Amino acid sequence: MNGVLLATLLLSAGPAFEVRTLDGRTVNGELTGLDAAELTLTTAEGEAKLPVESLLTLSPKAPPKSPEQPPAARIELVDGSSLAAAEYAVSDGDAKVKLADGLEAELPVARVANVRFGEQTSALAEQWARLLATGATNDLLVVGRNEVLDYHKGIVRDVTEEQVQFEFEGDVLPVKRSKIYGLIYYRPPAGALPEAACGIVDASGSRWQARSLSLSDQLHWETPAGLSLARPLASIRKIDFSHGKIVYLTELEPETLDFTPFFGTAKEVPVIAEFFGPRTNKSLSGGPLKLGQKVYENGLALHSRTEITYRLPGRFSRLKATAGIDEAVRPHGNVRLVVRADENVLLEETLTGEDEAPLAIDVDLTGARRLSILVDFGDKTDIADHLDLCEARIIK
Repeated sequence: MNGVLLATLLLSAGPAFEVRTLDGRTVNGELTGLDAAELTLTTAEGEAKLPVESLLTLSPKAPPKSPEQPPAARIELVDGSSLAAAEYAVSDGDAKVKLADGLEAELPVARVANVRFGEQTSALAEQWARLLATGATNDLLVVGRNEVLDYHKGIVRDVTEEQVQFEFEGDVLPVKRSKIYGLIYYRPPAGALPEAACGIVDASGSRWQARSLSLSDQLHWETPAGLSLARPLASIRKIDFSHGKIVYLTELEPETLDFTPFFGTAKEVPVIAEFFGPRTNKSLSGGPLKLGQKVYENGLALHSRTEITYRLPGRFSRLKATAGIDEAVRPHGNVRLVVRADENVLLEETLTGEDEAPLAIDVDLTGARRLSILVDFGDKTDIADHLDLCEARIIK
């Protein structure tokens, strides 16, 4: 791992862990060694050594209990870490955070991007996301009432459990915390932070970005923003090493996207292309992606005839996905699915709504620069040609 320092740990009776690897294996055993290059488990079959670069996740077989109370605040740091907090206070530029499981931490408030105190509904989440994307050049004090958010521009000063000191047009005003939905801090553009090597989920529900790790009597890590922390290994829910190793197609911007209707028109009709265009994380009918009896949260819905091409963001070795005609239109639907890496055809299959099971895709991308997916017309024109490409991801 780039920059990850995992100090060797040899334990006579280590905790039991489950390890998932990039190639789909699951290994269970007692954690007996961990260093920069290798993880060692003692399994029922003996000692297993796994390269760190091959790991997806490391998680305890007996995860810590979740806090009984929901977090009073959700704090996002400038490096993307998200903290579930019971308390948040600021004094003289320093923030004090008590996590939902009781751990306390101090950090410069300059490392805090935003804080949300209010409960998140779907309506409020959409408005909060828009405020985060405004690019304001002032701090924002956000208030909410009846599912509507409003804000005031100024400077957020000290924060206590009872109030926030908010500077507005030269005056510092005490604002009751009970009236505040959230705080968005203005952070001027700065140089790029170091890349996170992994993510850590702890017992509080906080999700930390980590640029380096070390393991002794506790798990120590440093975030890309330079915050150093230490927690007992028993308080860790998961260490996610998948950063940069797995990329879902839903996260990529297509290089080209072409739709051809079955009954061609003399002129392009944009509304037709839009109506039959790809859907992300939902079916072409507007519902969830569903193949057989399983619902998928991540994936693409594609109508015939659609060809979509991605420029791969680096060197990847495999494409994995589950494909089939969406359950909402079965038993109708008949398409020809073609997958290419550069100009090489990796897969060519006919999928119909009468298939007994979806198709598991696992093809080799070694050396490829571009990935192309074609959903072509099948034997029955384009009626109900609703192909779901679920959990489509490229793997290093």
